[in-house]
Amino acid sequence: MENKTVEENFEERNYTQEIFDIIRKTKNSRLLAQTLTNYHDNDIADALTYLSPEERKHLYKAIGTEATSRIFAYLDEDVDKYFAELEDEKAADILEEMDADDAIDILEELDQKKARDIIDLIETDSQKDIKLIQSYRDDQFGSLMTTNFISIEYGLSIKKSINQLIEKAEENDNIETIYMTRDGQFYGALPLRDLLITKKDKDLDDKIMTSFPFVYDTEEITDETIAALADYSEDSIPVLNRDTNEIVGIITSDDIVELFTEEEEEAVGETKAVLKERRFDVRQMAGFVLLLLVAVNRILSIVPQFVYVEAAMIVTAVALQLSSQFSSRSAG
Repeated sequence: MENKTVEENFEERNYTQEIFDIIRKTKNSRLLAQTLTNYHDNDIADALTYLSPEERKHLYKAIGTEATSRIFAYLDEDVDKYFAELEDEKAADILEEMDADDAIDILEELDQKKARDIIDLIETDSQKDIKLIQSYRDDQFGSLMTTNFISIEYGLSIKKSINQLIEKAEENDNIETIYMTRDGQFYGALPLRDLLITKKDKDLDDKIMTSFPFVYDTEEITDETIAALADYSEDSIPVLNRDTNEIVGIITSDDIVELFTEEEEEAVGETKAVLKERRFDVRQMAGFVLLLLVAVNRILSIVPQFVYVEAAMIVTAVALQLSSQFSSRSAG
């Protein structure tokens, strides 16, 4: 597909026009990276088609591999063209930073030989996640899952649970729901908010939902199952290994929305609208919470007498305020 003309279809794409102008005019990489933090990754992805190959390379170098991977996750077309412009090692670095399911979506758009060459260069852990998801048939829930989730062993104290959360969140940012395991098997689900505001360890049991919905990895995807999952309106649903009951991944609300057929859209339109509203704010909210949790750890290292739960409650209060602001912004 040829690059579109700059003037084409910009009447309703103001952000894309601004991004295009910024990338084309800003030669200083540091300034470019800083300026683009004001724009959403989806809008930056839309602007790629208007740039020349040299301008795209300038963009990737300026913003770095992690930010580039976030942009590539939003690409709907021309993926093969953009990856053809990259050296295989650079392409592998970008895919390593992506959720395994997003990386697979991109690999499926590439020439098979190039895809194999890139996979060979990806680090072992990321390769393992990609090959796990690819091992399932397209009509099985395992093919839809992401390995970006956090699980915590049941029975830990609140303090140790939050410490585990912080440690694991360095690699996984789907934290609105924390999944609990017991002897390696799925035990239940715990909303992040409940983990943060619970004062006593013994009260944590009452917050864990042991009857939380789940699907098996080899379970066949049906319209009825998808509609049932949507009725829960959860941000994610765990996927279990049918033989071991181990959590192998999760299906996000985005995945559920995408599975609705055109015939179902009218019947479940309201549910879909709710899920879509939550799409971007949840992960942005998670970033704020993680930063605040890290700040609490720093406070504790300096002021040992500061009670951990009180610190967590401060985090929650600030997070809820931020959440309220995001909700108001989305409603507007």
